[in-house]
Amino acid sequence: MLIFITGGVRSGKSSFAEMVAVYHGNKGYRLHYVATCDQSGEEMAERINRHREDREKSGYAWKTWEQPRNIHDLCTVFKREEVILLDCLTNLVSNELFDGWQENRNQWEGIAFRELVFQKIMDGIMELEKQCGVLIIVSNEVFQGLLPDDSGTFYFMQIMGHLHQHIVRQAHWVYQIEFGMPILRKGYDVDENQCTACTV
Repeated sequence: MLIFITGGVRSGKSSFAEMVAVYHGNKGYRLHYVATCDQSGEEMAERINRHREDREKSGYAWKTWEQPRNIHDLCTVFKREEVILLDCLTNLVSNELFDGWQENRNQWEGIAFRELVFQKIMDGIMELEKQCGVLIIVSNEVFQGLLPDDSGTFYFMQIMGHLHQHIVRQAHWVYQIEFGMPILRKGYDVDENQCTACTV
């Protein structure tokens, strides 16, 4: 099962994603947290430690994996009876797209490189889903403002948009979080016994 959760900064999407993971964990799945944030800067390190401590105090057995890049490296460590929460896609894309960009600026500007980054991340996500029982992906909404002037941010937003569309097509459940409230955009309606989807 693939679950996609998106929302703005501080919208409550990570907290909701952890609740969804715990819900499935109570069905017998082990809980894994794949953290894609690169620990650069004191403020970010403190935030990461705070989230880790919150999970440890939750009463549930989370196993944390620090994986800012190359999520496909984790594909062989999970089992079908386990749940994976990947938080978040935004950091993963940024890390993959801009890693070493100053040394490889010419390559970074090329379309082939950006397509390679997209395919690498998408393949990693699909492989993770095959290896586990439930994969939950958290991502930021980055499309609510004007288009940026600089090429780097534009390429980043372009890849994010393509990834969101591809993941939503594959996902069984899609939630958009606004002001801490989850809005179901795609999912299985138990009462109607059918799949329902809203066009975003």
